[in-house]
Amino acid sequence: MDASNHILGVLALAFSLGLVHALDADHLMAVATLSGSRPGFKQSLGFCSRWAMGHGSALLLISLSVLVLQWAIPVSLSHVAEQLVGLVLILLGLLVFRDIVAWHMHLHAHTHNEPSLHAHWHRHDRAEIRQAHEHQHRATLVGLLHGAAGSAPLLALLPAGRFASPWTGMAYVLVFGLGVFTAMLIIGGLLGRLFVLTQTQGKRVSDVVRGAIASGSIIYGAYLLGGVNA
Repeated sequence: MDASNHILGVLALAFSLGLVHALDADHLMAVATLSGSRPGFKQSLGFCSRWAMGHGSALLLISLSVLVLQWAIPVSLSHVAEQLVGLVLILLGLLVFRDIVAWHMHLHAHTHNEPSLHAHWHRHDRAEIRQAHEHQHRATLVGLLHGAAGSAPLLALLPAGRFASPWTGMAYVLVFGLGVFTAMLIIGGLLGRLFVLTQTQGKRVSDVVRGAIASGSIIYGAYLLGGVNA
């Protein structure tokens, strides 16, 4: 009974640490900027959940390599991944600014039944669907990168390494990832509500909020890329 209670306590700790870990500044910047590229409630949930799945997949691969296969992970992996995260945050911010200007719309000039020529904005549905899939895949890749960077491997693997069985350690990592996933669903819901609210206030307000998030992503990305926190 004592052993089972100890394991439950450790797993509860793993879940709690996962919840807290999801709130890291670079994580929040990434999912907020990704969501800003296609603002909406469902879109934000999709971005955050896919980011969490990518993050958890990277942790599981690292954990499997260290705990089960007994492989040595290069110390420089986390530092290189963190530098790449900085670069990605800058790129994501710039893409949001590009979308604010263009928003994947094209100006078409044509006539209807009347003889006069006029123009209006037109959105291509197939292109929108393709771009939505590309953005969702982008969230997964960014999550994978985040999983290999920063404090995530250290936070998850150091406690797990103390378990007698590597599979118990893997269970720890799984529950840790579940905590991250749960927190990201909450964050995605909050971001989605934010973007829906700003959209009801008009395109200008929505663009200001998205631009502010993108600016924060670029600034924090430059901070990471410069190795200020190294």
